Amino acid sequence: MRPTDLQSKVIAFLRFPLIVLVIFAHCNLTTLGGEWGTLPFAGRFIDIFSRRVALFAIPFFFFISGYLFFKTGKFSLDIYLGKLGRRLQSLFVPYILWNLLFLLVAIIVGLFTNRVPIIGVEMSKLTFLDTLKAFWDISLSGVSTIAAPINVPFWFLRDLMVVMVCSPVVFFAVKWFILLAGKRPIVRYALFLVVIFAMGYWPKVTGFNADCWLFFGYGAYYGIRKKEFIVAMLPYALPAFILLLVLIVIEQWFPGEFLYRLQHVVAIVFGMSFTTIMVRAGTWYVQDMSLSNASFFVYAFHYLVLGGLIALLGSGLFGPHAWWLELIIYLLAVAIAVGVSLLFYWLLRTKLPFTTYILMGGRR
Repeated sequence: MRPTDLQSKVIAFLRFPLIVLVIFAHCNLTTLGGEWGTLPFAGRFIDIFSRRVALFAIPFFFFISGYLFFKTGKFSLDIYLGKLGRRLQSLFVPYILWNLLFLLVAIIVGLFTNRVPIIGVEMSKLTFLDTLKAFWDISLSGVSTIAAPINVPFWFLRDLMVVMVCSPVVFFAVKWFILLAGKRPIVRYALFLVVIFAMGYWPKVTGFNADCWLFFGYGAYYGIRKKEFIVAMLPYALPAFILLLVLIVIEQWFPGEFLYRLQHVVAIVFGMSFTTIMVRAGTWYVQDMSLSNASFFVYAFHYLVLGGLIALLGSGLFGPHAWWLELIIYLLAVAIAVGVSLLFYWLLRTKLPFTTYILMGGRR
């Protein structure tokens, strides 16, 4: 199998598992307080898995996006405008439509409860300006502390669109990196470590996410060089796994943004290379693309289901009472969010294919 074909299969295989990890990240039951965060083992396990392990999915998506954006290795004004035009359909239109859908649902709920969920303001105090802020950053309304649009997971799309608009900066920055690093691997690695360290001083501005720029640029590096990243990463599967474990242990005593981002870099190397090994061997394969194709819909829709489940669990009507029960509820909540999202995707695709096509940004 050609490296290009194998790499496409690796990307296709990873889409759905990575989306499931994103859902785990949004299902941190320990934030509900009470027994949910105090039961031994379960609370600690859920907190670590949701706050640390599941978040590894985000850099993977930024990396893949950066690679695909620059995979031809060429860049000009016409190419730039063409890419933005295609992303207008695949990213911007779904971004507006899904946030509008969530806003309408939140307002309808607010009519009955007098409090608009997610945004957090009282229905009687909701202003037109608040609804506009819901498409960018709900924390600007002064109640919510989440710097995300009303469809909270779409902060990723928001930041991704920003970095794509600024992609000429990324292109020339990566070009300079390649020029400075030359053909000396040691210099390249050292320079990359400097870049990771410098990201710790990135200004915290909504929409300009340091991790987005770092990992989008990391993927862009392979695209601009027209090099399949699986070829470059494959020999480092075992060293990356060992280094990842070492970094995780070290960070327990010396936490910091540098080590955390370095973990993500190493996780990408290990995850991509290990997946390549398994896909190439036929152990993991994408025979049916249905789950991969449904990934974007599950990503866009799941927060609507999961938000309701979290609100129900936090209402006090249910309590875990035992660590094993909390783990079951944790897994069950994610399974329900995934299952319901897939069900709605299948129904919409079957009954309203054009609507699904628009909501999916032209994805099939």
